[in-house]
Amino acid sequence: MRLVCGALFALLALAAAAGAATPRPAPPSFVGQPPPAVASYAIAARLDPGSHRIDGRQTVRWRNPSRLPARELCFHLYVNGFRNSASTWLRREGREQIGELEPDGWGWIEIDRVEIADRELTLDLAFAAPDDANPEDRTVALLPLPFEVAAGEELELAVWFTAQLPRAVARTGYRGDYHFAAQWFPKLGVRDPDGSWRCRQFHRSSEFLADFGDYEVEITVPERFVVGATGVRAGSEPAGDGEVTHRYVQRGVHDFAWTAWPDFVEHTRTFRYEGRHEGLPEVEITLLGRPDAKHHAERYLAAVEHSLRLFGTWYGPYPYTTLTVVDPAWGAGATGGMEYPTFITGGTRIFNPAPTMAPEGVTVHEFGHQYFYGLIATDEVAESYLDEGINTYASYRVLAEAYGPRAWSFRAFGVPLVFPGIRQSWQLDSRPGYFRRPSTDPIARTSYGYLDRQAYRDLTYGKMALAMGQLERMLGRETMERAMRAYSAEWRFRHPRTADFIHSMSRSSGRDLSGYFDQVLYGSDVLDYAVTVAESRRRKGPIGVFGEGDERQTFAEAEQLPGFESEVVVRRLGGVRVPVAVELAFAGGERRRLRWDGEERWVRYRITGPRLLWAEADPDEVHLLDVDRLNNSRRTEPDRRASRRWTARARFWIQNLLETFAALA
Repeated sequence: MRLVCGALFALLALAAAAGAATPRPAPPSFVGQPPPAVASYAIAARLDPGSHRIDGRQTVRWRNPSRLPARELCFHLYVNGFRNSASTWLRREGREQIGELEPDGWGWIEIDRVEIADRELTLDLAFAAPDDANPEDRTVALLPLPFEVAAGEELELAVWFTAQLPRAVARTGYRGDYHFAAQWFPKLGVRDPDGSWRCRQFHRSSEFLADFGDYEVEITVPERFVVGATGVRAGSEPAGDGEVTHRYVQRGVHDFAWTAWPDFVEHTRTFRYEGRHEGLPEVEITLLGRPDAKHHAERYLAAVEHSLRLFGTWYGPYPYTTLTVVDPAWGAGATGGMEYPTFITGGTRIFNPAPTMAPEGVTVHEFGHQYFYGLIATDEVAESYLDEGINTYASYRVLAEAYGPRAWSFRAFGVPLVFPGIRQSWQLDSRPGYFRRPSTDPIARTSYGYLDRQAYRDLTYGKMALAMGQLERMLGRETMERAMRAYSAEWRFRHPRTADFIHSMSRSSGRDLSGYFDQVLYGSDVLDYAVTVAESRRRKGPIGVFGEGDERQTFAEAEQLPGFESEVVVRRLGGVRVPVAVELAFAGGERRRLRWDGEERWVRYRITGPRLLWAEADPDEVHLLDVDRLNNSRRTEPDRRASRRWTARARFWIQNLLETFAALA
C-alpha cells in the first residue's frame, strides 16, 4: 500500500505518544512536484535537557529502489561514533576530540525495539564494519528481513530508539542548555540499482548520503526552549508537565536536524525576487541568533538573500518554502558551519567587522550545500569533492558577485586586523591549502582514504574548487554557467557519480572534458608552466668564409642588421597537460599571443623583430592550478625599480631608528 498523504503517515508515529492529538494540515513545504519518496520518516522525539538524551519512536516507510529483491536493511547509527575511543571516528583522526568528550561527554544511540508487521526483530540486529572491520565500531547496523521486498515494493517498520547527545563535537551535541541534534536517529542507507547498499561507517572526514522522502517530526521540549528544525513549523501544542510539542513537516528531503536553546533570539524575513531566468519562489527565512550577536542579524539575513537569488538564478530555483539559519551558542562552535536540508548553521564572533566577511562567507557556503548535497545528493563519503569542491567554487562565485573582492584580514590574539586597501579574489582563497601539498593524493578518493584530514581539505575543497574555476576560465563564463545549470537540472533529486558529472558537463559545454578531469581528478601530478629562457640580441650578419673559388671571402666582423633576434623557451615542469597561452611583449608596445598545446615537455620560439622585453605563460591566469606563478614570466633585462624603492624605504626607517637611539643615549 502506498503512502496516501503526509498527514496519514504522521499518525503512525504520533499515535504512540500519550495524549497526542490529530495533527492539523501543515502549510506547504515544497514548491512544485516533490521527488518520489524512497525513505520517509514519521518521528516522535522527546528531549531531556538534564541528561541531554532523546527518546524517540519512528515509523519508516521504505520503497525498494533497486532492480533486485531486498532481504535486509542497513541503518546508520552516527552518534555511536562518539561512543568510545575505539570507534572508527575517534581512533584515527578524531583522537584530538577525545579530550572534548571525556569524562562524561560521550554520545551513543541504541535501537531499543524494531517491529515489522507486528513481528519484533530487535534480536536480529547486527553491527557491521564494511570499511575497516573494526569490531568496536557501531555506526552501521544490519537488519535481516523476515520476507523479501521486491523491486518497487514498499515496507513499513517501527523503530524505538534512545540517543545520548555528546558534548558539542563535530556537527552535533550540547553545551549547557544549547542542544543541536544532527544525525540523531537511525537512518537508512542508500540501496543502488544493483541491490548493493551504500552504508559506510562514520569516519572523521566523512559526511552523509541518504535517499529522498517526506518527514513529519514531533519534538517535545520544556516550554522555555526555542526550537528550530528542518522544514516548516506546522504547530505547537502543550504536552503537559511544562513541556511543549513542536511539529515540523518537510517533503522531498533526505535528512532532518533540529536545535533547542532557551536563549535563541529569532529574526525573520521573507525573500521575494524575480530572477532573470524565471521567478524565484518566496522563502521564509528564520535566523536563530545568539543574544550577544544581534548586531550581526542583518548580515546573516542579507547573505541568505544573496544566496537565494544567485544560486537560484544560476543553478535553478530553491524549491522549499523555508530556510533556517542557526548561530551556535558560545562554546558550541563545533556545531557551526554545517548543512542540512532547509537548515544550516553559521558562526560568528561578537567583534567581526564587515570586511572580515564573517558570518557572510560561511553562510553563503552552507547555503550552497542546499544545492550540492541537498538537491543534488552526491555521495559525500565516496566522492566528497562533488559536493565540497563544486560548492566551494559556486559559493565563491556568489560571494564575488554579491560583495566583490574581499579585504585581506587575519586575527592576532583573537582580534581581527583588516587591511581594506589589500583586496583578494575569493576564488584564490583555495590556493594556499592546495599549494601546501598539491600532489599528496588524487582528488578522487573516498573521504577517509586521504593521507590525513589536511590532505582531505586541501584537495576535496581547495584543488577541486580551483579545478572548477580553471574550467570556467577555459570554457568562458557563459558556457560554464550553461553547463552547470544543465547538470543541476538533470541530476536534481538524484545521486550522480563522477562519470555522470563529467558526461553532463561535456555534453552541455560542447567539449570533451574527460581528458581534463582524468588529470585533475584521478592523477596527483601538478600543473606548472615556466618561462625558462627569454633573451633578445641585436641582429648581426654572419662571420667566417663564404663563397667558392675566386669569390671566396672572409668576414671577420659581423655586419649590424636592423631589428633583434629573440628566443623564448617555455617548459612544462608538471605532469598535467593543458593548452596554455604565451604572451610576448616587445619594445614599442607590440604584443604577440601564441598558443601551445602543452603536450611536449618544452617549446622554443625564435622571433625576429623589435626587442623582446618579457615573456609570460598563461598571462590571463586561466590555470588556477599552476603551483608556481612566479616562474610563469621572465624579463630579458632585470627591472630594478622595485629593489630601489624597497632599499630607499629601508634606508629611511633605519635612519629614523638610529636617530631615535641617539636621542635616547
